[in-house]
Amino acid sequence: MSFTNETALIDAAGVLARRVGLRLDPSDRGRLASCVVAEAAAHGMTTHQYVARLDEDPEALQDLLNRVTVQESAFFRDPAQFDALAKHVLPGLAHPVTIWSAGCANGQEAYSVAMVLEELGYTDARVIATDISTRALDRARSGCYTAAEVKGVSDARRERSFVSVDGGYEVVPALRARVDVAHHNLAVDPPPFAVGECPVVLCRNVLIYFSRHEVEAFLDRLADWLPPDGWLFLGYSESLWQVTERFQLIRVGDAFVYQRRNKPSSKPRASTKRTAAPPRHPDRRPTQPGRDASRVAARPIPAPVASLPVDVVELLAVGEAAAQAGDHATAIASFRKCAYLDSGQPLAHFYLALALEASGDATAARRAYAAARAALDACETAAVEATLEGYRADELARLLDAKLELVR
Repeated sequence: MSFTNETALIDAAGVLARRVGLRLDPSDRGRLASCVVAEAAAHGMTTHQYVARLDEDPEALQDLLNRVTVQESAFFRDPAQFDALAKHVLPGLAHPVTIWSAGCANGQEAYSVAMVLEELGYTDARVIATDISTRALDRARSGCYTAAEVKGVSDARRERSFVSVDGGYEVVPALRARVDVAHHNLAVDPPPFAVGECPVVLCRNVLIYFSRHEVEAFLDRLADWLPPDGWLFLGYSESLWQVTERFQLIRVGDAFVYQRRNKPSSKPRASTKRTAAPPRHPDRRPTQPGRDASRVAARPIPAPVASLPVDVVELLAVGEAAAQAGDHATAIASFRKCAYLDSGQPLAHFYLALALEASGDATAARRAYAAARAALDACETAAVEATLEGYRADELARLLDAKLELVR
């Protein structure tokens, strides 16, 4: 998008934030610009004309959402979480069981859950699969996937749950019947189930695209709707530390899962009207979970900023993108280069430690956390806080100390 259309770009980003809570980082501006240009052309309009219609034309807004939202998903992504669900969470739930796959993308997560339920003999269970993208929902309803997309499915599951079609695979009708697919806006809509009806919610790698205010509002609504001790599965790149007190992070098998705190709360609100978001820095986003000594949790760490060397900033961005995509090897390699280029920078060692922990290498992760703590001690507070954009060095220190206590 040309410089003359910068205003249109800003306006489009504002509509997405206001209507669906979508917060795009500065690194996403190029993608948003290309999406706006493409949709304007598809509608036979200039970019300014198209953006001016977004607030009043639901179809135009939906077309942009279908193009700009990220539909990255995979079958049985993060196997430790599915193992925790099957072995530790589901056996303790009363029948019938309802599970919500929020932000289901193309449906792989929802069908993975359905396979687990079938394998455990939960004949009366159902999965609610929702997303903001109607294009993604169409794929989820079809249950059709390429051979590459089913690589995460074991041979036994593939034989039991899919049939071969046109060089790919289709989920068998009986399994598709377990999954209810529906359009849903996490920013404004109430959860798609009756209060207390759904004890497990998977909302993985979705909240990273929301502002902190939208995350808080969503979690507050969700906590009101979940039954006592209801479960919330988030992605490895997401954290609720100092975001809400209504969920606590606990270890379940080899995974960490959030659970609603079992204490009195307000009744579910009938209205979904939102208050205006408080001022916030646009670059703050959640990162990898850390564990506090009293409750397992972590504070969002902001994106790297210009006060870091350019090479380090670029490598951190590459590493973070890889980590969010589940590519641990690329993330570790990128963050390791960061730590080498700027060995005195705590943030570089911290990101490396997060990636190592996510990959399952606890020993190496602990070494990296220790290196981050040592670098933090050696740095001037002002220099460190310049890279944290308003977060305090002592907060990072507490997080690192908690990590060193828990990562063994």
